[in-house]
Amino acid sequence: MDQTLMVRGDTLEHLVPSPAEARAWQVIRALAGYARRTATDPPQGHGSRPGGAAAGTPLAMRFADTAGRRWTWRPDQGWVAEPPAADPVERDLLDLYLPLCVPVVDGCRMTAHLGQSLDGYIATANGDSCFVTGPDNIRHLHRMRALSDGVLVGTETAARDDPRLTTRLVPGANPVRIILDRQRRLGSHLRVFNDGAAATLLCCDRAYVTAGRDRQGQARVIGLPIHDGRLDLIALAETLAELGLRRIFVEGGGATVSAFLTAGLLDRLQIAVAPLLIGTGRPGLRIPAPERLADARRPAARLFRMGADLLYDLDLRRGSTAAPLTPVTRIL
Repeated sequence: MDQTLMVRGDTLEHLVPSPAEARAWQVIRALAGYARRTATDPPQGHGSRPGGAAAGTPLAMRFADTAGRRWTWRPDQGWVAEPPAADPVERDLLDLYLPLCVPVVDGCRMTAHLGQSLDGYIATANGDSCFVTGPDNIRHLHRMRALSDGVLVGTETAARDDPRLTTRLVPGANPVRIILDRQRRLGSHLRVFNDGAAATLLCCDRAYVTAGRDRQGQARVIGLPIHDGRLDLIALAETLAELGLRRIFVEGGGATVSAFLTAGLLDRLQIAVAPLLIGTGRPGLRIPAPERLADARRPAARLFRMGADLLYDLDLRRGSTAAPLTPVTRIL
């Protein structure tokens, strides 16, 4: 069995969502799809919008779900339901995912995720990362893929984990898979290049895209300029937007997430902290450090419980020197 379905000797396939969870996920998917379709329609007005929802976003958006609730898009609040969800599980899921269900009509909206131990490592020194976080967080990753146009990982993650990057644990379409491989070192045997489960892009130094070498297995190869010896991530974001990929989920690994964070391209960062002590290993974030703690970034944060793990959902477009955490909630 695929190791990505195995968690501490058990499988995730048997985890049947509760009625409230299934109901909430149905609404979340519907609102995400509605916002995606609406973003391609002619604009109906202008005004202030959340990060990622640019000028020209339609404001008069209304949606009715199967439970009879009326959802209205409000630029200063996002999606608002009348009446609001009463079930706590349903409410918690809506709180977590609705900020991702916004129209994006200009550029890309990028969210990244890392799962780490209490002492800040995402893997052991030899790269063993199966699994730092528990099954609830892994299913969260599949939900994030389902809400995204593209899911992105770096070279080391692709080589080490051979991930499929699909939504097989939750209802929802597979996103386009985006693999960063500057020197084009990855072999075509990796599943993302030959399983046919979803469209796949391999992004490399454009010097490696020569005549007759525009495919990697079934994947399309895209050449990018190099900046300071690395792929130009700003050029990558522009290319993905031109391809119609507006919502990008940067799933790993640590070096890749750190690069996007340092480049200022992330709108949100999710860090799942597991009750695990590794001692030493591969660190999660590696970003330029300020000389003074007062200069460290303190983004607005929300906190969600996922089984034994705690997920910090950080809004990088908003910050505060004293940003309070929302109450700890329970996500199944």
